[in-house]
Amino acid sequence: MRKVPSTVGLLCILIFTFGFGTQLHSQNPPDARALVRIGRSSLEENDPYAAVDAFRSALRINPSYAEARLGMAESLFLLGEYEEAGREVEKARAFSSGNREMTLLEARVLTALRDYDSAVSIYQGLLERRPHDADANRGLAEIYAILGQRELAGEAYDRTLRYSPGDRRVLLQLVILHDAARERALAEAALTQALQRYPENLLVRLQAAEHYALYGDWLRSAEHLDRAKSMVNSDDPKFRRIGLLDAELSLRRGDPASAIAVLSTLPDQNTTEVLYLMARAHRELGDEGLSQTRAKALLTLDSEDEIARMYREEALFRTAEGYEADRRDASSWHLERGRRFEEEFYYRRAYDEYRRALLIAKTDPDVWIAFADLIRKMGFPEYYRDRLNFAHTKIPSERAESATLKRRLDLLEHSQEETLAQRWGIDEPWIVPAASWTLGVFFTDESSSLPIHGGADDTLSLYFADIVDSGGNLEVPSVSGINDLMVRRVSGFSEAFRYSREQSLHYFLMMGFVETERTFHATSELFLARTGESLGRLDQLRTGQGRVADALHGLSDDLQTLIPRKMKILDVQGSKVLLDKGRWDGINGELPWIVLRGGAGRPSAVEGGLSYAPSDYLGSVEIDEISEPLSEGTYVRSGDFEFIRPGDEVFLLPVPEHLSQVFEAPDPAFRASMLAIP
Repeated sequence: MRKVPSTVGLLCILIFTFGFGTQLHSQNPPDARALVRIGRSSLEENDPYAAVDAFRSALRINPSYAEARLGMAESLFLLGEYEEAGREVEKARAFSSGNREMTLLEARVLTALRDYDSAVSIYQGLLERRPHDADANRGLAEIYAILGQRELAGEAYDRTLRYSPGDRRVLLQLVILHDAARERALAEAALTQALQRYPENLLVRLQAAEHYALYGDWLRSAEHLDRAKSMVNSDDPKFRRIGLLDAELSLRRGDPASAIAVLSTLPDQNTTEVLYLMARAHRELGDEGLSQTRAKALLTLDSEDEIARMYREEALFRTAEGYEADRRDASSWHLERGRRFEEEFYYRRAYDEYRRALLIAKTDPDVWIAFADLIRKMGFPEYYRDRLNFAHTKIPSERAESATLKRRLDLLEHSQEETLAQRWGIDEPWIVPAASWTLGVFFTDESSSLPIHGGADDTLSLYFADIVDSGGNLEVPSVSGINDLMVRRVSGFSEAFRYSREQSLHYFLMMGFVETERTFHATSELFLARTGESLGRLDQLRTGQGRVADALHGLSDDLQTLIPRKMKILDVQGSKVLLDKGRWDGINGELPWIVLRGGAGRPSAVEGGLSYAPSDYLGSVEIDEISEPLSEGTYVRSGDFEFIRPGDEVFLLPVPEHLSQVFEAPDPAFRASMLAIP
């Protein structure tokens, strides 16, 4: 689905959340028809909450009142409750089959539910009977725009305006469509028409404020925002929503002090929307303490706000010290969540939670012990011992937990058998740099729609980059400092491509995120850093509790399938080779690995994801023994000479079938040495 800028998403929230309902009941309640009129009036005023109240009251009086059912469906649609809206349409059909308004609404509900074929079929059926039907043409245009079919959308919008000049929805959708493509002149042409025809329409003014903010024309943006404020009273719930937009635009133009000033005038400070914007503003002002306080208050109100939690933890993740109380509070949430997963035997999920807690509170004894114990339960005794050792260096000696860890380590020392690493003389196998591909993670201002958590692209991209970086086969390089992974906002593909080549990366990703009240959609497109060629697009859509983390983990899993698996040869003893990864990295002995000269394998769009010269193929390795951090294998050479050496790399790819070319070109260094003899 074509994504629109986050500015558009924020406007959608404004459209769908104005107002909180009207008191309809008195000592002499109105009849059903009067209630429907009240509901219709509320819809015209963009107040779906009051409309639901009115239509529901009408249906209590007359459950078979088709117009009330239809109004209820329309109200639920405006609130984003598309499935419920569809059910109301079904109920209305029983009392009013063939109603044109109901048919149009049904098509729009199907569009919202992504059943585009069914929606198109309905619109085309209407056009067969009435070719000049502006509403049906508008519906088709909306679908084509969503699907990114710009030419078809443009034609359908033109037809709509021909049959219904000045259609407000069409004009505003055209502004959104052209702004998404940064076609400023075309967007302003549509916006100008809307402003001329509807100068006192609140939504038109807000769209104008969004439009000019998109292009950094802050003076004009402020003019339209001020005009919007003048249309409502300060005690009107709509005024609060306008204030939130004002604060968001202040943050976007780099003026966090103004954002705080605007938010401070709002009547209710203790809401998730205000607290999130306050947290952002204080961080941008350099006051991380207040930012943490605001974020903590937000999470007290809504502990399941994953993006707000990630935002709070971002500063703690990037630093090693400071904000100790905040670190304990933030990590304890993950610790408790990890324990619940562990009790249910969801060890992988528990591992993710404990690991996140350690990234936040790097010296917390409780987290270290829980983390190490979980690794033991997962069946990795070598890694368990290593983590105990590491924890012992991190936990202050005066803590009682330090003595507990020491006793555990002493017991392990007496019971330990010789490991593969010891046989090969590797003292610290867990800190041996493993072979990996380098990856840059980028995003743009246009790639996401985050109306609830504006500006969270960086936070989400960093969280995703950390998941990918922890997997072993991909490395997101650090720019500087602790956990300062290469996550960057860029102007577009060209900047990301240029930067990736300058940094000699192997791959780069362009990220995108779309959120609604109930869904989270993460997308990424993988490119070769060498050529800019696309290797594939990945999508993860989740609903329900934990949807953000689930989507990002799922996206990481999908990404790994596009990247060739590789290991590095650490040592060679005859035909035996020691490799830098083991059971912890998912290595098994089912298939042979091909051996290439170090650095010869290049990421590519070919099948298998790797290209290499035939002369760089050295043979294959059969995995014989696997420990947790390392593997041992038997090398089968290709040709008459053994050119294998430490630093050469092995890949989980099929052994080449035709090797006649391979023997024509021996090791370049060996050849040069031979030819250098006079």
